[in-house]
Amino acid sequence: MPTNLLHRLKSTPKRKLALWTGLAYATVVVAGAFLGVEIILRSKTQWVKGEFIPVGRRRNKLYLPASPETLSKGPLGVVPLLPNRGHLVAGERRMVGTVVERPILQERGKLPHGALAWVSTYLYNGTPAQLGAEYEDVTVHTQVGDMPAWHVPPHQHRRDALIVVIHGHGGQRAQALRMLPAMLRTGCGSLFVTFRNAFGAPKVGKGYLTLGDTEAEDVLGALHWARENGYRRVILFGFSMGGNIALSVLRPKFQPYPLPVVGVMLDSPALDWRATIRWQAQRFGLPKLLARQVGRFTEKAVTRRSGQDFNEVDQLAAAARFSVPMLLWHGTRDRTIPIAQAEAFAAARPDLVDFHRVEGAKHIRTWNISPKDYDEQLERFVARVLA
Repeated sequence: MPTNLLHRLKSTPKRKLALWTGLAYATVVVAGAFLGVEIILRSKTQWVKGEFIPVGRRRNKLYLPASPETLSKGPLGVVPLLPNRGHLVAGERRMVGTVVERPILQERGKLPHGALAWVSTYLYNGTPAQLGAEYEDVTVHTQVGDMPAWHVPPHQHRRDALIVVIHGHGGQRAQALRMLPAMLRTGCGSLFVTFRNAFGAPKVGKGYLTLGDTEAEDVLGALHWARENGYRRVILFGFSMGGNIALSVLRPKFQPYPLPVVGVMLDSPALDWRATIRWQAQRFGLPKLLARQVGRFTEKAVTRRSGQDFNEVDQLAAAARFSVPMLLWHGTRDRTIPIAQAEAFAAARPDLVDFHRVEGAKHIRTWNISPKDYDEQLERFVARVLA
């Protein structure tokens, strides 16, 4: 600290210094809370997260600029921009000088050398057609409008079971297409749903999200759709906030269900929004005490603007009421939802929860660390709850 600044601080009256300190503290709290409120209540995007970069190709290998996305563990999806049409799945990374080399594992269409392409650890940014899967666009009727969905018909012997896939806060259905091959192998049908105020779904009121509360009513509509289309039992599969939605569907007020929910799968679920808000404040560099104040102020501001009841979406507090088998994945490098929530949830219900702590996995990237292990765990769980 410069000497003249130290001198000025020492010569400033303590009362005035305390006043300025308090004002600065209040400014940080209010600004942090305002930003938090906007992110919590209004978060939707048209695009699946990824990067647009030039892609080099030599025979069966890709060469990519080094970036957080291209250096991520596990496979990578590559989609060339128009007029090129195609889709690639690239394998594990290897540094070659200053560029990232990845082998081509799967290819549909053609990606030419030098093409500008979208690359992402989510692998897919379209529809089930990117995987060559048969599907149909359907609508799920709810009290607030028709929600678009993708229906992938069942195969083999389990034609009565449906997996309902629920994306997260600001997410899209395509983020879960990585898991579609495993879901197809279970023999179940799958329904990739949307919910109110998400991208492509009807806007309700001011467009505020409720973090799993009212969105659960839209997933309940998916259960009615399933019954009307010949299904007899359902497994819910939620990602991030979609995990909170899935657990909110299990609330007593929704029972009896249109048809039985026999299992729940959760990937990086948001289980305690209060703790998540505090975690995010600390992630952006605020001390723990200040982060706690920002969290409280944010909670009050969200409730004032939208009527959000944080108790309704506190799934850690509700852990004792659940009676459905659950499969849970969470990554140790998750910077969005702290893994401590998943650990506490699994510890509260070891009788129900099959918990997989995935070392090195980022938010909703648990599949990417070891696709084979993830798929086997998913398929075993589905076989067990449908047995």
